[in-house]
Amino acid sequence: MTLAIEKLADEFITLTTQEKIDFLKKVIAGPPGEWIDLDGKLYFIPEGSPATEEEEETFKKSRLEIETGQGVALSEFRKRLEI
Repeated sequence: MTLAIEKLADEFITLTTQEKIDFLKKVIAGPPGEWIDLDGKLYFIPEGSPATEEEEETFKKSRLEIETGQGVALSEFRKRLEI
């Protein structure tokens, strides 16, 4: 299985930003929202207001990370997951 994941990761890197977003939309089951590219990093922005206090805190933290440039690039995320 690791070889298949490595192959997928290598091919994912070669995709254009829009192709990456289209791929993520197909493979990730999530709430309604939009994937955006900000300074070479992909972020998911959910539609509507967060429903719970925990979601509100998560949303604030994510927004702060985006605004301060501390978000994680997909390549860094992949390294952390050792893919």
